[in-house]
Amino acid sequence: MLGYAIWAVASNALASPAYTPAAAFHAAFLVGGFAIGRALDDQTRESVFRTLATGAAILAAWALWQLASGAENRGRAHFETPNTLATVLNLALVPALYLIAAGVRRAALVALAVVLAAGIAATLSRGGFLALAFGLLAASVLARRARIALDSRGVATAVLVLAAGWALAAAAPLAGQLLPAGSGGGAPTAAHDVLGTTGTSYASRSELYGLAASGLEGHWGLGIGYLGFNALLEAGRQAVPSYGTENVTYFAHNDYLQTLVELGLPGLAIFVSMIGLPFWLAWRGGLRASSEPRVLVAALAALATMATHAAVDFPFYVPLPLLLFGLVLGASERMLAPAQAIAPRWRTPPARIAGMLIGAGLAVLLLPPVAAEAAAAYGNRKWQASDGQAAAYWFEVARRFQPRDWRYHWYVGQFWLAQTASNRDPVAARLADEAFAAGFAANPREPRNLLGRIATQRQFGTLLAAPADAATMREWADKAVGLAPLNARARKERDLVLEHLAKRPGGAAK
Repeated sequence: MLGYAIWAVASNALASPAYTPAAAFHAAFLVGGFAIGRALDDQTRESVFRTLATGAAILAAWALWQLASGAENRGRAHFETPNTLATVLNLALVPALYLIAAGVRRAALVALAVVLAAGIAATLSRGGFLALAFGLLAASVLARRARIALDSRGVATAVLVLAAGWALAAAAPLAGQLLPAGSGGGAPTAAHDVLGTTGTSYASRSELYGLAASGLEGHWGLGIGYLGFNALLEAGRQAVPSYGTENVTYFAHNDYLQTLVELGLPGLAIFVSMIGLPFWLAWRGGLRASSEPRVLVAALAALATMATHAAVDFPFYVPLPLLLFGLVLGASERMLAPAQAIAPRWRTPPARIAGMLIGAGLAVLLLPPVAAEAAAAYGNRKWQASDGQAAAYWFEVARRFQPRDWRYHWYVGQFWLAQTASNRDPVAARLADEAFAAGFAANPREPRNLLGRIATQRQFGTLLAAPADAATMREWADKAVGLAPLNARARKERDLVLEHLAKRPGGAAK
């Protein structure tokens, strides 16, 4: 786990041509979750699970309310996609179903499982259903390996729980019709729509997979950079017709393939090892040696759900699933570790020093992006309040905190371009041009800064001490279209550049 986090952060900081602070934050969620899970003893682990399961049940109930109220035709709670909700719910549902099948007789556990199953059904996530099936299969195989007999009555109860959950989700829109007028309700579930578009979804994902594979050439060692898939999509939209010219995604919808493309073969090897190692250790004897094999099987089954879902979606790029996966991974590692090695190893002076160094490293990695985002947000607020001097100051502070993040240069460039358009100030024009140039240098795969510089030179080149010549302007415009061939703004800007150059004295657009 730590190896994957280090590789992702180090390759992003040292080798990627397009730095993103997301790599450090995703690693922090994973490592933080692992540290919490590794520190939990038996009693605390149960309390934490209850708390998290309650939170998952609230999310499931929220998804059901969305169906009942007509706000959504697929439950997603507060997440951007139903698939992410399905990932979170499966991390709690599969262990609950396994414990029920293993003979745990608790009414609260059954009620929890029914709500979670209803939430999964409400998402209508094909990846969620696949992950649920493989999680239950993993639980069955691991239980057999641990020589834990499943209770026939418990298995029947688990099946009834799933049926009750699906029925509850199906009834939610009907119940919504009973809501008072103006409360919404009555939107039918989209099960037939989702199932009917399975072929289309598969075809779209196949296009994304093919595009991702095309990005491997010359990048097997270090990859194209963390979260670099979006740039690959913009440059190769012709290969993904299902996404048209406007749909945006940062994900290949297969975390294994995306990890290979973005972090290279070493990154994929570490990623797969992180996921597979606890299963290998459990299979090699850890299950039978564990003092609580039933709980260990439940935890491993939860890990199996997210590992499966990652083959068709992007749970390892979303903070909450990463945190929960790390937590369950840490708890599993503790249960697999020899009892005599658990406490002493984490209380020695070297371990404490290592903890302080890790904490200091996380602070160095995470505080500057937070400060930059806060400064940019405050600068934007001042800009909207027509306080240009304060806005300029805080935008500049933001990019000083994160000079390798193209976004903050872009904010500064937009601000000064607007100032130039208002008062035709040569200083503002120069600052806009310099900011856009710095932003494109920070991320040469993102065309927005380049387009901003082209617009600045095209509209206000006469205010600049050294405006770009015709050949340079054409080169920039062609490069922007090369980075995003189907981007409407890039194509329009190139047309405007050619038109502008044609109007210059003796300027040919050819």
